[in-house]
Amino acid sequence: MARTQSSSTSARRGNGGGFAFGPAAVRVDPGTTVRWEWTGEGGTHNVVATDDAYGSDLLSDPGETFEHSFDSDGVSLYVCGPHEAMGMKGAVVVGDADIGAGTADLEYVAREPGYDGWFDETAGFQGTVDWRGREEVRIGVGATADGVAAFSPPAVHVDPGTRVIWEWAGGDATHAVVADDDSYASPDRSSGSWGLVFDGTGISKYASAAAPDAMRGVVVVGDVFGSVHDVTTRQLTLLGAVGMGLLSPLAFGVFLWLRGRDTPPDAGDVAKPRPGT
Repeated sequence: MARTQSSSTSARRGNGGGFAFGPAAVRVDPGTTVRWEWTGEGGTHNVVATDDAYGSDLLSDPGETFEHSFDSDGVSLYVCGPHEAMGMKGAVVVGDADIGAGTADLEYVAREPGYDGWFDETAGFQGTVDWRGREEVRIGVGATADGVAAFSPPAVHVDPGTRVIWEWAGGDATHAVVADDDSYASPDRSSGSWGLVFDGTGISKYASAAAPDAMRGVVVVGDVFGSVHDVTTRQLTLLGAVGMGLLSPLAFGVFLWLRGRDTPPDAGDVAKPRPGT
């Protein structure tokens, strides 16, 4: 539908047609004017804040635009009224509003795999997040809410065939995601996204090339308590309904809403401690 500018977003292909904002989530400084630009795909669309703070007319012609200025820190959620049920949602994160992965209600696996000291010097490791049953998961890369450079969350358990996407937090620091066995490596960057599809069964350890001891992560694939371990990966082309070259760990709570959760997690939500802690 539309592209926004200043930060700019547009309607792009997704949700079965031209029924997605692209990017679906952006972070801007207070005082920024965001412009939505219609692409002509998907018919008639509008932009309506969920709190009714702003709203556009129903538009359809390519090149038509709508603008709104965001002056205060916070998270502004918006939808396309006619296509909200199809998942056409977006978010503007203004200033230092914290909606990071650490605020989401995470669930940890009941039985922890052995990592052989992999996380001994890594801050923020609380256990392995259970993300089995999902087609796609997202891991933040860069500074967390407390300012520590980390992967967020650092350890995840997924099913074979899951798409794993790393999202960079932005800022001056750059990081490359590099497998411990050199089986994959991302570009060295400070923003944007990069992903792989993980198949097979096993534990894939990785680290930041810039901080290989302090900034580490793992992707646990399948039933690792069996006897056969063989993890394979393939490059993921980052196209889809939810904009890929986006945010950071900050995006996790917003993405839960973008992907169908009625409301984003409250800032006071905390991760559940893993069993036995």
